[in-house]
Amino acid sequence: MTAQVERRTEIQWLRALAACEVVICHSNLLTKHFTTGTITPSWYQPLSAIGVELFFVVSGYVICMRVGPSQKAGAFLGSRILRLYPMYWIFTSLAVIAYLLNPTWHLNNFAPDFVSMAKSYLILPQMGFPILGVGWTLEYEMIFYGSVAVMLLTIGGSNSAKLLLAWLLAALGAIGIIMGGPPSPMIAGAPGAGSNAILSHIFSPFMLAFGFGWLMRLLEEMKPHERGLNALPFGLLAITPLWLAPEWGLLSSYRIGVASLIFAIFISCRRIFVDDALNRFVWKLGDASFSIYLSHWLVLSACGKLLGRFDIPASFDVPVRIVGIAFSIAVGVLVFVTVEKPIDRRLRRRSPVIPAGKPVPSAL
Repeated sequence: MTAQVERRTEIQWLRALAACEVVICHSNLLTKHFTTGTITPSWYQPLSAIGVELFFVVSGYVICMRVGPSQKAGAFLGSRILRLYPMYWIFTSLAVIAYLLNPTWHLNNFAPDFVSMAKSYLILPQMGFPILGVGWTLEYEMIFYGSVAVMLLTIGGSNSAKLLLAWLLAALGAIGIIMGGPPSPMIAGAPGAGSNAILSHIFSPFMLAFGFGWLMRLLEEMKPHERGLNALPFGLLAITPLWLAPEWGLLSSYRIGVASLIFAIFISCRRIFVDDALNRFVWKLGDASFSIYLSHWLVLSACGKLLGRFDIPASFDVPVRIVGIAFSIAVGVLVFVTVEKPIDRRLRRRSPVIPAGKPVPSAL
């Protein structure tokens, strides 16, 4: 048995916000072939693609919500694999097909050898990007899921066990911020940091983001006088890097802190989300967030290459981005309705590790 899973509107808002922000961040794929300019404000550049950290915070919260005291490690991992892998395989295969049709299409410096292919399809930690570039985030998701499975296998899924895991995630994240190597220029903590793929994923700043979401769910179920005491170790571990981390580590702390603050604001204001047309629209975007996330890079890149064939003035940067972003999100929603949702429904009917009924919420 798993814990009772709530379907909450503010979580859907956060998922939709995270997915759309990542699409906006990557909208330069649309315009880079006809303009070298940027519309990104200077204040936003350090927060570019912060939807990734927000996804991780939401993931920590939602997974803590769905893991109950009697949850089995194998069933948990099985449900997570069936949630992520089918859609990821589809879009990874599309990227491979695109490469075979036109080898000049950039695949994040991916080398089409057996080991790299296997790591990409199995979502195993890599020092570089997988075939589907955005799939690097799923490598960290799987590390987080693995830590939850180890907890279930060793000390169970009680609240005290969950609290220990929250503190452990904070420690792993703090060590990653302090000791990790320089990150990729794309985003703090992205592939390229450290010298060992597995260790750089385990000791990653992102573990702090997962841990914060996980802890927030635990604190909700505690009495008011218990919250401060149980949150104190996590807080101390989270702020330690502010004194010991290098400059890039401070950027990681800043990004995770902003994502956590956004998450906390939405959670604390959950009562303002009423059942109206806007919330129903955002709910659909939240449900489609995984499909939006997986598909947007291919959609934006393909559209950008097509636009590059035309003599488009650089002054069209903003309108092209607006239309392209809306189109990419619409494609993601269409993929969710026609591909992801039917696959998910069929797997629920046939798999003993996924509960039947409404889809279980997930960060992605």
